[in-house]
Amino acid sequence: MPPFSSRLVVRNLVTMAGTVPFSFGVGAGECHALLGTRGEYLSIVADALAGLRRALDGNVVVGGIDVTNRPPLTRMCGSWSARDPLFAHLTVFANLLFPLRVRGIARAEASDRARQAVALLGLEGLEDLRPDMLDEEQTLRAGLARVLVTAPPVIVLDDPLAALPPDRRSSMRSFLGRLVRARDLCVVMTTCDRDDALVMGDRIGFVHGPDLLQTGTAADLFDRPACDRVATGFADANALTGRVDRIEDDVAVIHLPGGLTVQAMAAPGLVEDSLCTVCVRPDRIATLFPARPGAMGSIAGEDGEPAMLPAVLVDMRHMGTYIRMRLRLSNGDEMLVRRPPLQIVCGVEPGRPALLAWQAGQAIAFPFRHEMR
Repeated sequence: MPPFSSRLVVRNLVTMAGTVPFSFGVGAGECHALLGTRGEYLSIVADALAGLRRALDGNVVVGGIDVTNRPPLTRMCGSWSARDPLFAHLTVFANLLFPLRVRGIARAEASDRARQAVALLGLEGLEDLRPDMLDEEQTLRAGLARVLVTAPPVIVLDDPLAALPPDRRSSMRSFLGRLVRARDLCVVMTTCDRDDALVMGDRIGFVHGPDLLQTGTAADLFDRPACDRVATGFADANALTGRVDRIEDDVAVIHLPGGLTVQAMAAPGLVEDSLCTVCVRPDRIATLFPARPGAMGSIAGEDGEPAMLPAVLVDMRHMGTYIRMRLRLSNGDEMLVRRPPLQIVCGVEPGRPALLAWQAGQAIAFPFRHEMR
């Protein structure tokens, strides 16, 4: 349950029938990122938070005040979305004045607040331009200024960086992060880009389809995923299907097809003699390329050592900060492995035999979901 000290508290918010409720809290100077696989579902949540869509159940509380049924104008939640563009017939400065005049702010005060927003968002020199004369980043800055000019206690941003090219996207992440901290903003941001969530989110909610599966820090989602969909969707984990042979001290011994055996930590609900999904991140897999073909060795782990899985290198790509390898196990399953460039020996190329292994604590075995979605 979100802490009551949070500026924004969302309690069991249901936006669509049959979906998992949303619950989280956001304080001043924080950004809560909702990272999802489907942008249209994230937009529904953003609209429900901003009062543009009626929720089916739950509460939205701002500063201790329940605003669930309030309209956008009195809700204390400012929002930005590409679906709500700047007024095309107005200049940038006139766009900033508009929400203030609607709220009955006197002209002199409105002009002063608009000038402050121009300076804050770096729009100097663009005040007299119309929206069609702005580039993607300038358009976003102007849209954010129109939200900030009313000083709302909570700001909801619906995938704000989606339209930016990669270089602008990176710089705007940093800019927005500094803005949130410097102005003590309380921000909820939806995004389909994991880097957006990692760079900006103090806490992250991972949304699969319309369902919120887990909320926590980046470390929580990487190292302690709640289910296999979080492990694979957020942490890029490999997923292997097997059958649980036994569970000892929370460590499951699992038989994979083809006579392969691996170990993993047993997730809650895992039982012996049941199907499971073994999730292991690409950077947690040790890779050995034997110098001699006859040195492949035994695949069975001994004395607590991890089992060595015979594989063949299918593809290898240099990604700058790491090497991305795709390997095929002897049973036909494929796995992705990431290793630092300095750990790759010369002469390693597709077709080379390899051995893969991981410690039990580096993998998690989840109960198998019979209906994948």
